Amino acid sequence: MLHILVVDDHPAVREGTKAILETDSQVKVSYLNPPYSKDVIQHLNFQEYDVILMDMNLGDINGMELSTEIIKHSEDCKIILYTGYDVEDYFEEAIRLGIHGAISKTETKEKILSSIRHALSGDIVVPYSYLKSLILQQKNKSSSAHSETETLNEREKAILQEVERGLTNQEIADKLHLSKRSIEYSLTSIFNKLNVGSRTEAVLISKSEGIID
Repeated sequence: MLHILVVDDHPAVREGTKAILETDSQVKVSYLNPPYSKDVIQHLNFQEYDVILMDMNLGDINGMELSTEIIKHSEDCKIILYTGYDVEDYFEEAIRLGIHGAISKTETKEKILSSIRHALSGDIVVPYSYLKSLILQQKNKSSSAHSETETLNEREKAILQEVERGLTNQEIADKLHLSKRSIEYSLTSIFNKLNVGSRTEAVLISKSEGIID
């Protein structure tokens, strides 16, 4: 029996995921009710679950932070980000933190269970689009050896400020009244100018060099 824990602050998502996945007779789904906090997590036992599906936005704390706390106390715990946003936005950072990838809430039962079973085997399902963009980024980094950091324009600085606050590409687009595609193009430009490959690196470099506060 595969025991899955869903951590999501929307009752409809919790109940819906449970209903869909439990159509497989070999799957049992439990869920954790809010509020979510580091204090709560420290007093829970996650060993009874095979894997955790973790939402990104959980009110006062985000899924990345909560996953980090869980991994601190339960190193063998397998966590997969379970998000309504583009999984590519968080894939690299998730893996760096010890999270076993990310999957969209819109995926089919078969794909969700496939990702879970791969995680239990120590594997991570990597989206083709993410892998392709990663290869292109590395190619751009090696072919453009910048002797010094290129200057970011005001829009790029504004976007980085929102990235630092943990907003998704769609949330940044909504806040700055831009299209999501514009945000994606701007982030690619930022990565190339700073010679980095992830959102986290971009923020760290920008703060260390005084580009953003």
